[in-house]
Amino acid sequence: GLPEAVRRNLLSRGQARSFTKGQIIQQRGDAANEFWYVETGSVQIGRYGIDGRLTLFTLIGAGETFGELAFMGEFSRTVDAIAGGDCTLIRIGDNELASLMNSDPAITRLLLKTMALTVQEAINLIESSRNLTVLQRLAQALLQLCGDQQDGAEIMATQQDLADLLGVSRVSLGKAMSTLHTSAIVEPGYGVVTIRDGTALRAVLAS
Repeated sequence: GLPEAVRRNLLSRGQARSFTKGQIIQQRGDAANEFWYVETGSVQIGRYGIDGRLTLFTLIGAGETFGELAFMGEFSRTVDAIAGGDCTLIRIGDNELASLMNSDPAITRLLLKTMALTVQEAINLIESSRNLTVLQRLAQALLQLCGDQQDGAEIMATQQDLADLLGVSRVSLGKAMSTLHTSAIVEPGYGVVTIRDGTALRAVLAS
């Protein structure tokens, strides 16, 4: 999440836009004329295949940003972004970014840090797909999605979303989720997973 002062700056300078669940925000190949701050709701990041099926890479929640890599690198979008539910996003284009950076030089460093974390998460995902069990990979994904908020954090994602994110079957995901639920580590609900014990979740990942 962004520091409160930066968040307020974004809200005051950027353009708020609302999207409904399932609405496409950006498509692979689009010109990257902006990046986005998620004010409310969630955004699915992935790629549509030729069969029309979305391969989910990650879920972006309130307080996070996406699209910086293509925007700052001045290349076309490499992923599709779809509203995971009704959401409000703040659009940051060239004019808004220039104004924001002039008002606070720390913004540049913050954006670089965000992009570096994106690359690191991609590397971690590749490594985990080779070395971790489905249960451990689920624990890792839930910890990443809830960020600094752990005990009591609500992750707005269906079990199918999480299965797509991990690249496993819905059945395999369900078994892993059931294990965490039985151990009182998480509480799955309709379209949401609540973290009950972040410490125990980290222990599952480390086991």
